[in-house]
Amino acid sequence: MSELPPSRDNPFLGPQPYRAGDRHRFFGRNEVTQQLANRILAHPCVTLFGPSGAGKSSLMQAGVLPMLVGTHDTRVVHIEGWLKDEAPLERLVQTMFRQLDLGPSPKHPNLSDGIDSALELAEQQSDRPLLIYLDQLEQLFRVGRDARQMEEFLESLHVLARSPLQGLQLVLALREDYLGRFRDWARGRRELLAQGFRLGPLTVGEMVKVACQLAAAGTPAQQWSREEVSGLMRQMRMAGQDDSEEAEVQAAFAQIVCRALWGERAVGGAIGAAQAEPLLSQYLDMALEGLGALKEDARRLLEEHLVSDDGSRTLLMEKQARAELSKSELSEDEATTVLKHLEASAVLHAEAHHPGQYFELGHDWLARKVFERREARVREVQEEKQRQKERERQEAETRKLREAEATRKLREERAARQRWRLVAVGAVLVVLWALWQQRSADAARLLAREHALMAGTREQMERADLAISSRLLLEVNQPEQSRGWVEMALELLAAPVPIVTLHCNKDISTAVFSPDGSRIAVVCGNDRIVWVWKADGHGSPVVLRGHEDAVLSAAFSPDGQRIVTASWDKTARVWNADGRGAPVVLRGHEAGILSAVFSPEGQRIVTASKDKTARVWNADGRGEPVALRGHEEGVLSVAFSLDGQRIVTASGDNTARVWNADGRGAPVVLGGHEEGVLSVAFSPGGQRIVTASVDKTVRVWNADGSGEPVVLRGHEDFVWSAAFSSDGQRIVTASRDMTARVWNADGSGEPMVLRGHAGGVVSAAFSPDGQRIVTASGDKTARVWNADGSGETVVLRGHQAGVLSAAFSKDSQRIVTASEDKTARVWMAARSRTPVVVLRGHEDAVLSAAFSPDGQRVVTASGDKTARVWNADGSEEPLVLKGHEDAVLSAAFSPDGQRIVTASRDKTVWVWKADGSGEPVVLKGHEDAVLSATFSPDGQRVVSASEDKTVRVWNADGRGELMVLGRHQEGVVSAAFSPDGQYIVTASRDKTVRMWKAGGHGEFVVLGRHDEGVVSAAFSPDGQRVVSTAQDETAWVWKTNGRGKPVVLRDREAGILSAAFSPDGQRIVTASKDKTARVWNADGSGEPMVLRGHEDGVLSAVFSSDGQHVVTASKDKTARVWPMSIAEIQRLLRAVNVDCLSPEARQVYLDEGEGQAQSLYSKCEHSYGRLLPLYPLFVR
Repeated sequence: MSELPPSRDNPFLGPQPYRAGDRHRFFGRNEVTQQLANRILAHPCVTLFGPSGAGKSSLMQAGVLPMLVGTHDTRVVHIEGWLKDEAPLERLVQTMFRQLDLGPSPKHPNLSDGIDSALELAEQQSDRPLLIYLDQLEQLFRVGRDARQMEEFLESLHVLARSPLQGLQLVLALREDYLGRFRDWARGRRELLAQGFRLGPLTVGEMVKVACQLAAAGTPAQQWSREEVSGLMRQMRMAGQDDSEEAEVQAAFAQIVCRALWGERAVGGAIGAAQAEPLLSQYLDMALEGLGALKEDARRLLEEHLVSDDGSRTLLMEKQARAELSKSELSEDEATTVLKHLEASAVLHAEAHHPGQYFELGHDWLARKVFERREARVREVQEEKQRQKERERQEAETRKLREAEATRKLREERAARQRWRLVAVGAVLVVLWALWQQRSADAARLLAREHALMAGTREQMERADLAISSRLLLEVNQPEQSRGWVEMALELLAAPVPIVTLHCNKDISTAVFSPDGSRIAVVCGNDRIVWVWKADGHGSPVVLRGHEDAVLSAAFSPDGQRIVTASWDKTARVWNADGRGAPVVLRGHEAGILSAVFSPEGQRIVTASKDKTARVWNADGRGEPVALRGHEEGVLSVAFSLDGQRIVTASGDNTARVWNADGRGAPVVLGGHEEGVLSVAFSPGGQRIVTASVDKTVRVWNADGSGEPVVLRGHEDFVWSAAFSSDGQRIVTASRDMTARVWNADGSGEPMVLRGHAGGVVSAAFSPDGQRIVTASGDKTARVWNADGSGETVVLRGHQAGVLSAAFSKDSQRIVTASEDKTARVWMAARSRTPVVVLRGHEDAVLSAAFSPDGQRVVTASGDKTARVWNADGSEEPLVLKGHEDAVLSAAFSPDGQRIVTASRDKTVWVWKADGSGEPVVLKGHEDAVLSATFSPDGQRVVSASEDKTVRVWNADGRGELMVLGRHQEGVVSAAFSPDGQYIVTASRDKTVRMWKAGGHGEFVVLGRHDEGVVSAAFSPDGQRVVSTAQDETAWVWKTNGRGKPVVLRDREAGILSAAFSPDGQRIVTASKDKTARVWNADGSGEPMVLRGHEDGVLSAVFSSDGQHVVTASKDKTARVWPMSIAEIQRLLRAVNVDCLSPEARQVYLDEGEGQAQSLYSKCEHSYGRLLPLYPLFVR
């Protein structure tokens, strides 16, 4: 393990993709290479996607491109990586000119013209086919990219995809976890999305074959046994995959590990059972150890410049890499040695990029390992600092003890002379000491309890048990003094916390809402009991007890007054939903009944049984049932048509059958599935039927049996369920392959694949309004998706075992889930409880936001050339103020709330009526962009700050002469009046904060100087202090009288962009480019409160006039209103969930005795009207 063997001998490339020169050892992908080549030749644009490490780059470079070049003489334009600070369209234009030898790239003011020029020259140059292959596009969809540049780039790709140029093909390659973002950006550009090609990972069996072939192709050849390699590959299977030959392998990880293993054995390493994770670490260690004294320089380069803060890879130009190495005092030759060695060992991948080249880590797996090491090193440094502090503390204690010993004898002598007086004093001191000790002990106990509660909350949040987390957080007595309390509370309120948790003694097989959503029937199957709860969790449940074996299903009647249950005891029972009276018992089946449902009018019931029949009963039990016979295996699913005239059944005999509900005539047999049919459902109109099968397909049939069914293929394992949307146009399916899919019911187009579950998806259903889909999975979660695939998935976490079912309430607002963990949980379908109001509507970055004086409204300014006036609670549509010809950079209310002043890049200031009526007053005179404008305290004047280096004071009504207050040496970024209106403070790019007399007479005072340009300055409410922020990423609090040292608020990681005081002057809120706002103590003490949620940098943040809220403005095109009132946050937390902490949890986290914990738990249960606890010992 001392050094790496020469890379030319090692047949495994490690993290590097295979390229054209490696095609002689690119094994195992022949068939998919041909398929992808055919797809590319058949369509103008193909989107190639797959999981990280699936081999997309290798497939293209070592398989498809050589094939197309060899058989069609195809010309290729290939871009493999995208630098963060580089415009992607400019990169594409330059690369096309360079790689196609079209001459120097022309300087077009409009880059899209450059694309046109390149295509025109390429067509003149040759009639050979042209393939443009753009790889690693996920790098473009990370936060921080310029939205305008991205729009230009995607529009140009759209133009390429529609180009009439004969033989032009476009391949767009990216990781599939970025596919949703790509679709969002490309929405409306159909040609970019029409042809998707997913490349999945190789299986264990396939990878074993490839690895053995490659090992034998090395120099010297190595013979690896299939059994040994199979064991190694199974260690690298994808998450959630079974331990089998069919499990999918993380191929890039496997390449790295195999490269390390081959290298170890090439230098005489042991031939024994190999472990994957240690090999990866050893491989990286070997690469670094091979650099000797330069090892630490190489490590710093990798850890500090080639992985980002989220662990993903970053690109680094060679010039930048050499510059960083030179900081460590490495010579040019030593820097070259480091870079060449890392590249030769496949740790770094180099790619030409005019006029030089860039480096990146060979793969995401290496990036993960480097990132983990960096984080571990940071932790080690922090821990060492902590240990050093402890050593210093102990040394100080030792010194104190020695000093105490040195003076002890002197004190003893004095004590001997004065003992008679000290006896009396001592008695008093003993009493005082005892009292102090008692108070200290009480305070210590309280502090320990608070710490335990905070730690317990974090622990439960990490376990995803958000219900317990919310209750623990409410037990904290002094939340304002508990660091992180507000952040955790806001995180909980924004997360999907269950409204209530309903418990059984055994597994819950299903849970369903009543038609009006007021009740929930919970099937505690093996308990032989059904519990009927109020959906809000209040009150005691109704207990339906009587079945003699497991209950398998329950369904409400259409009017919600009755419930039908199906049981393994061969009976179905019809109960009053309120539990009154005896149930109607439906007997006759000869085996267990799997399902029972009411007819649409509620007068009949159909049951499905393992005895191969379905039966139709009168719901009151009168008369004989109609037996539907004909299936050759058990009937697994049954449903009425909407008019109640027909019934469809699904069976293990591979068929579904459509019957007249009265039993007359022969059934229509829907045959075609090759294995059992698990689920069946009518379309809303009753004209079609959808079936789901073990044969991995879904089929859509005409209900009368005419014509051929539409076969929906794509799932890779059992399809458990299939359901129509409320309009009948779409179908959602759930499969054991860990996906749900949304199909057009007519089979047209490609299905939308809902990925994210780590276990089989056992159910999927549309919300009644068709807007969302809920899925339930064996991975212990349910997920809520937008039915059109947009936005983020809401993950419902907290169950401790697989989720067996998930269903919407009729109003689409709530979801009930049932789990093997013996609980059912009720959730809000949307995150409607979040106390953070998100103001959406701007089409560009929101550059500033401010409250009205009464706190009821918010005004925002945006790069989309508008200002908008919102209700601060987010209700109703905003008032849009249009008129500026360029970005609106700031907006503020007048002190009476009746007017708004806006400043714009178009060099003007506008004063509007806050209700949008009338014509605005336009203040002209600045010669460059106006960066800020605010009213004076009396509302009569406006002060503006401009890039033209001046500060100007205007009459707010536009009358009279303006006053040019003064001139900075660089652009002025902000200007604001003091609370008494006598002074104005300005912030400038010339690095100064200046204070001027508002009347214009006298000289300005330089209040402070920053190391970089100043970007904001604001007075405290009493006018005695000013807080300023600068490009040096700090905030400074200065006294306006110039005395004393300023307080510095510093967070290098955050990058502070603006700051403002709270109304009481005790706090300061700052906006940061790290997507957060922070609330600090104005004196700099303590740690700041961090407000997280924005998806891009936060540009401004201010308090409301009562200090109870903060509004933030962000580059993510939103403004957000955050609560600062602890009491309000506590009120919202109490409303989130009505569970009670169990006695056991109270003993663990609240340090209560057994009796006290049981008593307080019972008190909590009774407060919700629950006479039975939710943790019952039910009577069997």
